[in-house]
Amino acid sequence: MTQDSQAAVLALFKEADALLQGHFKLTSGKHSEWYFEKIRLIEKPGVLEKIIDLLVEKIRAEGGDFDYVISPAYGAIAIGFLAALKLDKKFAFSQRIEEKMGFRSGWAGLDGSRVVIVEDILTTGGSVQEVVECLKTKGVTVAGIYVLVDRTAGSVPIDGKPVGSLLPLKVEAFEPVACPLCRAGVPLVKPGASDKKP
Repeated sequence: MTQDSQAAVLALFKEADALLQGHFKLTSGKHSEWYFEKIRLIEKPGVLEKIIDLLVEKIRAEGGDFDYVISPAYGAIAIGFLAALKLDKKFAFSQRIEEKMGFRSGWAGLDGSRVVIVEDILTTGGSVQEVVECLKTKGVTVAGIYVLVDRTAGSVPIDGKPVGSLLPLKVEAFEPVACPLCRAGVPLVKPGASDKKP
């Protein structure tokens, strides 16, 4: 992605009010000053579609041949589904089943296929790694991994593969015990929680 393309993606996040500044508890448990609120993108399909068009362009250029787009539930389902629709590929999603990432029965052609994984935001890579591991049990080949925002700026490969992103940013995330925002007394918010409290 060129700097102009990255600036366009950042502008679209801002247009959707999906880039938040404050003191946030991330899914990983770490704290950050910045949070990308994908729900606000999904609420604005016109903005999301513009971002997915850029993602699809990148996947077409780099992804090679594949059968499915796979996304982890639940936040990335709309993102992956729209990408699959535009790529004219099958779509499936993984989800936690008894606290372990897996696939419910019904995905007819998934075993032995080639797939591209599409996720929303990469912070530690843990969720995507779980998806990769459960795909291995089905004999699935991962042809590529793509995210909208990579908060590690490309420093965290998944299963030895680079992660393609529209917006690679080095956004610092702190362990709670070392968080300067906690020390400064900035109220902590857990995005996605119904009462917005940690």
